[in-house]
Amino acid sequence: MNYLLAIAVAVLAVLAGWFVTVAGPGFIVLGALAVGISIFAFFSPRLSLLLVVFSMLLSPEIPVGGAISERHVVVRYDDILIAIIFISWFARTAIEKGRAFIVDTPAHKPILIYTALCVVSTGLGILRGDINPKVSFFYVVKYIQYFLLYFMTVNIVRDPAEIKKYLKAALLVAAIVTVYAYYYYFNSGPDGRSSAPFEAAVGSPGESEPASLGGYYLILFGVLLGLVVHAPLRVSAAAIAAMLAVLPVFMATYSRASYIGLTAMVPASFIIFSRRKLFLFTALLGMLIVGVILPGISEKTRERVRMTYTGELATRGVEFMGVKLNLEESAYLRYNSLRRVLTEHLPKHPLLGRGVTGIGLGDNQYALVLGELGIIGFFVFLWMLYSVFGAARAVSLAYDEFWIKAVSTGLMVALVGLLFQGLGVNTFIIVRIMEPFWMLTAFVMVLHGGIPPRRLKAEDA
Repeated sequence: MNYLLAIAVAVLAVLAGWFVTVAGPGFIVLGALAVGISIFAFFSPRLSLLLVVFSMLLSPEIPVGGAISERHVVVRYDDILIAIIFISWFARTAIEKGRAFIVDTPAHKPILIYTALCVVSTGLGILRGDINPKVSFFYVVKYIQYFLLYFMTVNIVRDPAEIKKYLKAALLVAAIVTVYAYYYYFNSGPDGRSSAPFEAAVGSPGESEPASLGGYYLILFGVLLGLVVHAPLRVSAAAIAAMLAVLPVFMATYSRASYIGLTAMVPASFIIFSRRKLFLFTALLGMLIVGVILPGISEKTRERVRMTYTGELATRGVEFMGVKLNLEESAYLRYNSLRRVLTEHLPKHPLLGRGVTGIGLGDNQYALVLGELGIIGFFVFLWMLYSVFGAARAVSLAYDEFWIKAVSTGLMVALVGLLFQGLGVNTFIIVRIMEPFWMLTAFVMVLHGGIPPRRLKAEDA
């Protein structure tokens, strides 16, 4: 082992000397920072994971390539951070014998199969000449990155006490994001929409992606609703206050798909939560009242919803299940993406699809999965999310701690919201939604691993 370490140090020293001679000062600084983070991550993986918690929503974007069918390649600083931390953690795992590289969880099999399908389907698309390999490579890596974050978190985090610390840090990040969203909205002019940090310059709302903030808030709403139902009254009241504070900037995203997600979460909450239904009803009623009376925002929200199917912009006629509707352009594109996949792309490649980026963007998660990965990929996608839901349910039934019940049931409710948001957004490929989602899922899987097997069998029975 000492010989291997000495060889590795020697190789790194040679590479560092070469890098200093050929790189500019800026790259040298970045390289030194990367080396410093990797060393820190190697010796303190738990603290390095805390850096990821803060970087997921507070990281700038770096455009690095062109586009294919409106899909731009974007790299964020947290992508680089996650890659560095993953490599350092992988090296530590290789040196430290005794802990498995992949911890067995209910979701790991569908995740691995789904990842393999992404690689195989995209490879076939490249061989056929249907896909730009440079762009598809970055998107496949992006898909895999979410799952690497999941596996890394499951392996690094050991017990509920650590999870609690990460969740407190995540709530702090949510507070920072919300303060910024208010600042961005009120400083972006009459056409402004709330946005997450570093998505667009203040005053340029057309460049922002409000649906990504909307999806992030769906996850936050799920956890807060869990606290409302399961926490002591003092914590529950604080969760209600937090929901009311977040609601205005959520509405100010003017993301109709996010509205659909939140609307779906309401009945899901009454089905999933078994306690305090009257208290839950009161909290949701309070949110509705606040949403209706908000000056300015409520009027724009109603107009944003109405313009989907009425008014001078609703000029695209469609017929769905015998019902004729007029849709405005954006809503029509969502409908048309699914129609195009079912009638054009899927008949040509029904089993494995056209590969990642093979159908462009689409703005409909289900059209995207069907078009890119075919029928097989679509069912593996559903299997993967079903396994997440099932594990969260098992955790909520097995533990008595209020915060564990809040997180697990909140994940189930949030998943419902994200699935409905996916009708109008590519929810499950958006970085600012998927990184928090998969990290939260990993926390729940760690808790799931602590359930005695006998109890799991009893609950399944």
